Amino acid sequence: MEPNKSAVFISIIIPVYNEEKRIEAFLTDVVTFLAGQTYSYEIIIVNDGSIDATVKLTKKVLGQYIPDKFQILEPGTNQGKGAAVKDGMLAAQGEYVFFIDADGSTAIQEIDNFIPTFSPEIDIYMAVRTKKHFAPFKRVFFGKGYITLANFLLGLSISDFTCGFKCYRLEAAQKIFSRQLLKNWSFDAEDLYIAHRKGFKIKEIPVYWKHVGGSKVKVLKNIIVCGWDLLLIKYYSLLGKYN
Repeated sequence: MEPNKSAVFISIIIPVYNEEKRIEAFLTDVVTFLAGQTYSYEIIIVNDGSIDATVKLTKKVLGQYIPDKFQILEPGTNQGKGAAVKDGMLAAQGEYVFFIDADGSTAIQEIDNFIPTFSPEIDIYMAVRTKKHFAPFKRVFFGKGYITLANFLLGLSISDFTCGFKCYRLEAAQKIFSRQLLKNWSFDAEDLYIAHRKGFKIKEIPVYWKHVGGSKVKVLKNIIVCGWDLLLIKYYSLLGKYN
């Protein structure tokens, strides 16, 4: 698909929370990659209540390299990754809207595998971690268990809910994320459930993923929280909150 050069082709949403130890290197990699592309883009950083130097370092890197192509949203106090992604997705202007994790576990270069698959018939492109670096057992165990439970409870057939590298057509993003209710880690399952209900078409894109230390995910705690969230999604659906 040929990019529309007269408008923003790709928006990249990056939620951040206390990422000062890695944000400089990560964003430098992002802008270096984008500098070699011919399409138009914007970067939207959503600060989810960071209390360290994340925002200062973000402004330093992006202000130096792409001063007219980024914005930083600061909704206020820490609300959760889901809330941050929602804010960024609804602020996006690009024809296609990515959200990616700031830990770099899926490299920005994977965008090159997405763009050739863009089609008017597909609304959502989601990364599937088919090639993986080592990850701790409890993280792998939780991930597989969550995928199985989410598919069962929500009546879906998704290979990988939680990989932090997804792309939505703008129209789909606006219709889905405007209905999102959850603010924490289960927002991915909620959004894909809404997408399924609305008849949006999903394509899975294989990517290489590597485990990066320092994740904000507390695996054992999230087993309980995410299980409850999946039940909440079903409950909200029964109440008609996604209509």
